[in-house]
Amino acid sequence: MKIIGHRGAAGLALENTIASIKAAKKAGVDAIEFDIRMTSDEQFVLSHDQTLSRVSPHHHVVKDVASEHLADIVLHNGERLPTLTEALQAAGTTPVVIETKGSGWAAHLAKFLENYEPIDATVISFNHRELGRFAKLAPAVPTFAIERTKPFDAIQFAKQNKFTGVDMNFWLLNPLTYWMARRKGLQIIVYTVNFRWIAWFLNLLFPAISITTNHPHAMQFLRRKQSSRS
Repeated sequence: MKIIGHRGAAGLALENTIASIKAAKKAGVDAIEFDIRMTSDEQFVLSHDQTLSRVSPHHHVVKDVASEHLADIVLHNGERLPTLTEALQAAGTTPVVIETKGSGWAAHLAKFLENYEPIDATVISFNHRELGRFAKLAPAVPTFAIERTKPFDAIQFAKQNKFTGVDMNFWLLNPLTYWMARRKGLQIIVYTVNFRWIAWFLNLLFPAISITTNHPHAMQFLRRKQSSRS
């Protein structure tokens, strides 16, 4: 079972910040997940919400503001709002899982990743149609359809659009959804697993999946379980 830090490591530092990414690396994750949105001048910055009100004193809507203005915003932890480039630099050689928010980003992200230095990146999104457009533009980049309520629809759409896999709420994972996804050759990520007993249970039943967690430091016991099996 692979461990993916959620929004960096949101249980250890302010989400989607350089500090959070560094905390995830220190915790020994297999990959670092973070959210991006496109600014009014078509640049990518890290943000989960449409506005910055939860992570800063400001209420700017990300898509309506130019990146040069967003660069001046100080977050609650004293950092500046990170760009995608800064996030990738902070992640270094650790694989990243980029969750894309909003719409209209497919061509811009495909171009960005094509021009960036070689990187181990996966792109995931709730916007399945936009993700499908991205997958056609960047077929070498792994893609996962995120789903919170309709796993079978997501599995079918992922198969039809040649995605790498599905990323579903862990409550949706059961023997049937697991079997159907694997039968169609899809990999599985589940979110957001923040309790050790849930991680233990999922690892017992579905050891081939990956979990996303705010607390990657608390999930290292999974490494010991895996080592004892080998």
